[in-house]
Amino acid sequence: MTKVALFAGGNSGEHEISLKTGRNIQNMLDKSKFETYFIVVKGTDWSYTHEDGSILYVNKDDFSLTINQKKIQFDVVFNALHGDPGENGKLQSYFEMMNIPYTGCDSFCSAITFNKYFCNIAVAKFGVPVAPSVHFYKDEIINFQEIIDICGLPCFVKPCNSGSSVGVNKAHNLEELKEAIQIAFSVDQQIMVEQFIPGRELTCGVAKFKGEVKALAVSEILSKKEFYDFEAKYTPGFLEVVTPADIPSDLDQKIKTYSETIFKRFGCKGVVRIDYIVTPENSPIFLEINTIPGQTAVSLVPRQVKYNNIDLQEFYGALVLDALNN
Repeated sequence: MTKVALFAGGNSGEHEISLKTGRNIQNMLDKSKFETYFIVVKGTDWSYTHEDGSILYVNKDDFSLTINQKKIQFDVVFNALHGDPGENGKLQSYFEMMNIPYTGCDSFCSAITFNKYFCNIAVAKFGVPVAPSVHFYKDEIINFQEIIDICGLPCFVKPCNSGSSVGVNKAHNLEELKEAIQIAFSVDQQIMVEQFIPGRELTCGVAKFKGEVKALAVSEILSKKEFYDFEAKYTPGFLEVVTPADIPSDLDQKIKTYSETIFKRFGCKGVVRIDYIVTPENSPIFLEINTIPGQTAVSLVPRQVKYNNIDLQEFYGALVLDALNN
């Protein structure tokens, strides 16, 4: 039986969401094929809670776990860890140095896509439209006039390296802009300020499933909040998701083509989710890519998998097998 170390938790504001994602995936993996060990990352500790309640720690020297004096050697990692260190390339670098197979994107892809600003630069080179934006480090002097000239008001202020909209705010005036920048810098050392583009929020999951890169579906996100923030994403009742989105077929195909292009050009693996804003003229603008998207019971990717009539147990099992075979 294949021994799977399922990594969840992490050191970001997405810790609890990652645990929910991990538990949902654990429940979906075929227990007749996979022996799953739920590993929680917190700080520098990688811990496993035994059925007797004792907490055991992964030995990072040889990536093993000792239970009742028996050493467990893992065959593969299922990475369900949102944010730091599982989505930004750090954890992937360790697995690569240890020659351990794992699900999802490699260290380089994870690092560049996790930084929203530098990801946007690359995506624009792929021929996919992005919103105008400016980038600042924490020790830089902020030129507010430059921001307003390039991005206008209202605008979005985002930490470059965070997920689930943690630290993201919409600024309608100069005072809100200053406050939003302070909040973003409390989350990250880099921020980006991005032009607000009115329109519909659409998202497209893409997976490499059984050797084929496939856009799963385009969904529309109808949030009761001003934008699709952390509360809207994970609080029941704050949003409605329509899958497939009620959009013209040519727009649906354009978003799927853009999404598959981004997946292939970055060399993504496993399953990702790519978010867009679509203007009133039906022009899709890239917002961000999530290389370890939420996969809780209410998340978007599982809905899109089901829409394709793919069994979730088969889907997650295929991701593990793909990691083992590549």
